[in-house]
Amino acid sequence: MEVSMKVSRWKIVALPVALFGVASPMLANCDALAGLANDPTKLAELAEGCPEWEKADFSAMADLDPKMKGLLDASAKFDKLAVEMELGLIESCGELGKALGMKEDELKAEPGGGEGAKKACEAVAVKLEAFMKANLEAKLSIEITPPRCYASIDAMTSCLADCGSPVKPAEFKASCQGGELSGECSGKCEGSCSVEAGAECKGTCGGSCSGKCDAKFSGKCGGKCDGKCDGKDSKGAKCAGTCDGKCDAQAEGSCGGSCEGKCDVKCEMKASGGCKGQCTGGCDVDFKAPSCTGEFKPPSVSIECQSQCAAKAAASLKCDPPGLTVLVNGKSSAEVTNVIGGLKKALPKIIEINMGKGKALVKAGVALGEQMAGAVDAIGKAGAKAALCAGFAAKGVASAAAGVTLSVDVSVKVNASATGKAGG
Repeated sequence: MEVSMKVSRWKIVALPVALFGVASPMLANCDALAGLANDPTKLAELAEGCPEWEKADFSAMADLDPKMKGLLDASAKFDKLAVEMELGLIESCGELGKALGMKEDELKAEPGGGEGAKKACEAVAVKLEAFMKANLEAKLSIEITPPRCYASIDAMTSCLADCGSPVKPAEFKASCQGGELSGECSGKCEGSCSVEAGAECKGTCGGSCSGKCDAKFSGKCGGKCDGKCDGKDSKGAKCAGTCDGKCDAQAEGSCGGSCEGKCDVKCEMKASGGCKGQCTGGCDVDFKAPSCTGEFKPPSVSIECQSQCAAKAAASLKCDPPGLTVLVNGKSSAEVTNVIGGLKKALPKIIEINMGKGKALVKAGVALGEQMAGAVDAIGKAGAKAALCAGFAAKGVASAAAGVTLSVDVSVKVNASATGKAGG
């Protein structure tokens, strides 16, 4: 057979066996096989694999249905997002491990299907549990408040419109399931108001409070300390060391109660009319840059569009820092102080993954994987190259979803070792 570009027999025979393994959907697709019979030059194209998957860009596949192209694109981006999340978890567990005195080789791990996070974080969880048991005299009390995460409605609606499922602003409230609408409110805010770091705070501070704290305080207190001072009882006295409990003035430390002063992260207050920060709950005018603290799931949208857009939006998911209160109710030491520093630095990042972004990614990955697996044959009808990429995507997103689940599960063990509670 004459073709415009000759494909030598040895190249055809030498196509890697692995290629055909990944391309099994192609081999089972009559349209894809017919395409190869009519144009053997496609074999040379197949030999390069699916670089579109590595680039997370399928725009050049002009013959592919836009919805199917969007599904492939979402799968590739989810795969990269899973690797980034696992890498972040490895680094955070490494920070905590160093504070616990662990060696570099105990913490060294490479991201891959969640196994890297499993290696590093499981070792840290075991070490942290042993530390807590060995320092019972310190009577450490660790409390965690889950982070609040926000899914960008603009990102979701833009993606859904591109997928052929537009959503109107009037549908936003009904579409935000398991959460509340949030955003900038130029009118009257009804609910809570969060202001950025450094602004005046009279509410909940998930980070360090400067001013006054009425409960679960730990840090320096320039006023009266009510609770413990360097592990000893203190009833409204001055404390030159670490105050754990309440501080009525010049507080500098973590506050699990109400902070009055300034907070180094977002401060959440009860809304009372206008809100100069982020309003969550309700606004008597349309929100600007709206987001949803739950799952944005319009009832009229197709499952295919919902799954791929939810996965893409997960990349732009933003979370407030989780609340973390670490109190020493007994005898402290230099080692205990060092580990507390490590906990305050690394544990919020770990919590944000297993109670925030990671949790959302697990759900998005499962839904995306189901849709991708069911779309392999339909994608394959666009040709042998499309079928090959569908094989990459189906296996890739399934592996990524499993890796995210493993990463989240192992990070929960770190929480449990810190708090002494199953599940963190």
